[in-house]
Amino acid sequence: MPTAPADHVLVRPLHLAGRGNPDFGLNLVTHFGWRVPPPTDGDEILLVSPDGQAHLAWRPATGQWDVTVPSRHWTRSGWTATFDDHAPSEIAAAVLYALANALQHQPQEVLYAMPGPDAALGVLVRAGWAPQHRDGHEVLLAPDRLGALTRPLGSDDAPTVLTGAAERGTWTITFSSRTPAVLLQTAAATLLRPAVRPLDELPTAHRLRVSADPTPLWSAHRALVSPRRLAGAGTGSTPLPAASALWHRTRPGRVESSCGRALVTTAPGQDLKVSAGPQGPGHRLAWTTEFSGAVPSEITTAWLRDLTDSLTADIDLSTEATFVPGPGMSVSDAIEPLTAAGWIAHADDADLHLVAPDGHTSARITHGLLTPATTVSDALAHTTHWGASIDVTGAPGHHWRIGLSSLTPLHLVRAAALAVTDPDPVVRRPDRIPAQFLGAVHVGPPAAACSPAALAARSRGTAPVSAAPRVSTTAVLSSPTPDRAARRPGH
Repeated sequence: MPTAPADHVLVRPLHLAGRGNPDFGLNLVTHFGWRVPPPTDGDEILLVSPDGQAHLAWRPATGQWDVTVPSRHWTRSGWTATFDDHAPSEIAAAVLYALANALQHQPQEVLYAMPGPDAALGVLVRAGWAPQHRDGHEVLLAPDRLGALTRPLGSDDAPTVLTGAAERGTWTITFSSRTPAVLLQTAAATLLRPAVRPLDELPTAHRLRVSADPTPLWSAHRALVSPRRLAGAGTGSTPLPAASALWHRTRPGRVESSCGRALVTTAPGQDLKVSAGPQGPGHRLAWTTEFSGAVPSEITTAWLRDLTDSLTADIDLSTEATFVPGPGMSVSDAIEPLTAAGWIAHADDADLHLVAPDGHTSARITHGLLTPATTVSDALAHTTHWGASIDVTGAPGHHWRIGLSSLTPLHLVRAAALAVTDPDPVVRRPDRIPAQFLGAVHVGPPAAACSPAALAARSRGTAPVSAAPRVSTTAVLSSPTPDRAARRPGH
């Protein structure tokens, strides 16, 4: 996925940024294996997912993209989503990529998932969208009142509709009542991001209403980027634990713990897989955790460091915490690093879903209650879990996932959450930062070499860093841009 050229800008708000480049169809083919179905008379379906479960169609008569997951079995209901061709293409792209990723890794989330707009409502309310009731509808209005989310009150079968001001008239996106909540949440989170646009393509009708920032530091060879979960994978290979008294290498890409009960395997450019259990990694009671190859190596390394500490403690103390789920930690304790970092939670009958404030990263933990109307507080108080995952749903080529199996000890689930939310920056080439993450990352020059005393002094204080200068051009008018949060030196 190419990064934005220097003449592109970050446009806010997204709902006024124009439709952009609808290249999601090509990306579905290239990165997810969607295919063109055999032609049939009157059929407008352009692409079908590899398993045949989802369709993308273009309706020229209405100027709409339709996404359909038909019902083929009595245990599930079909659903649709319709995207006006004038709507910002980033919303359709985000929903389609989230759907394609889910079909590959967690198909039950989109084929048998519980619907509901609550997660989307929570994301937008947290961002300042104002709730109102109008003519039997619940409406969330954007701060500028030029975008809205609408759903009828008192009906479980009514659609949820997103609208915004187009270059001319209004654009509309409609989700059927059975659209999975995770996809509504994805659409809402995408609305809060900036769009990357050529400066000369800003919508003429909205130039008095939008603001723009320059893309960051394209001429620099190295920069500090935070948060690390959006910094890209980097250039290094997937790390393995270093050889030590605890870990020994049995062959290339494979290390085993000295006790023989934990195993880490990988291959160049591939996923890293960890398995452990009380009778060894191959036993039926063993747990597994997988890091896809695109996970930033700093996150994988941090989690492996916590795994090493846990193993060392168990070997030294003759305990079993690394190998069995064990009692004592609630779901709330496990995901506390996420909620403390402002991630928004939503529960359904099976899962607790969380989305990061930037909207690009989500997490899911199966709480195991399986009871109707499970609340967030019920899910957080539970002391068992049945699998967890953390996903970054970037554009193709920049999606990554951490998958933790049902038996993974909760203190290691917490360690994954800590690694993902670590605020410390990482070193990257700015031109390698994924373009769709540009509005959610901080980019600064690399810190100069300092003595240990200077580094210690720096860590004890903070200093504000002013926001990047506004683009000086008549095409971007004077709607003010909020200052970015103050950052530590070097961020």
